[in-house]
Amino acid sequence: MYIFDIDGTLLNTIDSIDYHINKTMKKYGLGEVPKEKVRDFVGNGPVVLIEKTLDFVGASQDEKYRKEILDFYNKSYDDNPTYLLKAYDGIKESLDAIKNRGEIITCFSNKPDSTCKKVIPAVFGDNYFDFILGYKESYQRKPSPEGIMIIRERFGEDFSKIIYFGDSEVDMKCGRNAGIFTVGCSWGFRKREVLEKENPNTIIDRPEDIKNIRRI
Repeated sequence: MYIFDIDGTLLNTIDSIDYHINKTMKKYGLGEVPKEKVRDFVGNGPVVLIEKTLDFVGASQDEKYRKEILDFYNKSYDDNPTYLLKAYDGIKESLDAIKNRGEIITCFSNKPDSTCKKVIPAVFGDNYFDFILGYKESYQRKPSPEGIMIIRERFGEDFSKIIYFGDSEVDMKCGRNAGIFTVGCSWGFRKREVLEKENPNTIIDRPEDIKNIRRI
């Protein structure tokens, strides 16, 4: 079974996230955030993303004010999550090859579950993935392995046969916490050296390399 992170692994969402972040900042009269900073802030879900963004622009620490901004961002993004969105080149071909081998393919993200279930079908089509799981309040976000456990139990898969792909230090820690084979994807939102520090089982540099990763 293959489990894929979404942002920075399957989909290049940085332009979309950057658009909604700066739309939100403009709405509240706050400063513009460079795309490279937005890239650094993603990976832990929208709550952390907004907290880091607001700290960067020097916004008030008032909890109610920050919650209002978070809610505006979440609604803006969830209403139009496919804007400026695209799959990385070579991703679809690798996924097709895996599916043709009869493998289970799933998605697991810190992005809200409702948003995940919009962006993945929009790019890959309905029912292309066997299961899509985003963040829900009923379980902890990555690097907790809870979501991976939910996916594993759903399909009754042995841990030794699961492969997890991600592009961030959060993903590498999540895979390690779950005790599964973890693959760092260096084309995403983090540099290769960031992934190397987390000691994944392997690192690949091109989406085309995904199809060559197998568990025997």
